[in-house]
Amino acid sequence: MAKDAARDNLAPGMLLAAPTLHDPNFEHSVVLLGRAGGDGALGWVINGRELMSVRELLASSELLPQGREIPETASFAAPVRLGGPVAPAAGWLIYRRDDKPLPGEMAVGSEIAVTGELAAFAALVRGEGPATFKLLLGCAGWAPGQLEGEISAGSWLPTSVRPNLVLDATVVSAWDEAYHETVGADPAAFTSQRGKA
Repeated sequence: MAKDAARDNLAPGMLLAAPTLHDPNFEHSVVLLGRAGGDGALGWVINGRELMSVRELLASSELLPQGREIPETASFAAPVRLGGPVAPAAGWLIYRRDDKPLPGEMAVGSEIAVTGELAAFAALVRGEGPATFKLLLGCAGWAPGQLEGEISAGSWLPTSVRPNLVLDATVVSAWDEAYHETVGADPAAFTSQRGKA
């Protein structure tokens, strides 16, 4: 029973990759964890590799209706980032929740929402919905019990959702900032230097 309660308390939350985690998909990553339960876990790497701008993605896809102009906002000029190794062609929007939810909206804590619905992308292009958002391609997924095992092995530090880190932190500093806010120390403080000259 305690194991189930611990698992259910992981999401909504965030996962900080351990300094010793050298998986190329997750090294130095900060993951927004949307779901964790008996059927596995789902999340998004918020500081993943840059792919192209949102504007470039929309212009090269069939998501933009004929004759529709892409809005001139910072979010549309921002980079699309790799959200994880699972379903790398699937798009996900991350944004602050407001009174009018976007189609398919999933609350991730009290302030953040995520959706992968095509209708939500269309709403943003029409100028409806949040002015500020992040667009990710792909997600991170774990089979039942897999994430709990990785946490037990020391690969991840679970923490609560911090909206400022999810939406406002620069990608380069997100991992360091997340460690400072969570434990009050630099990630390097958690790597062993014993035995080194």
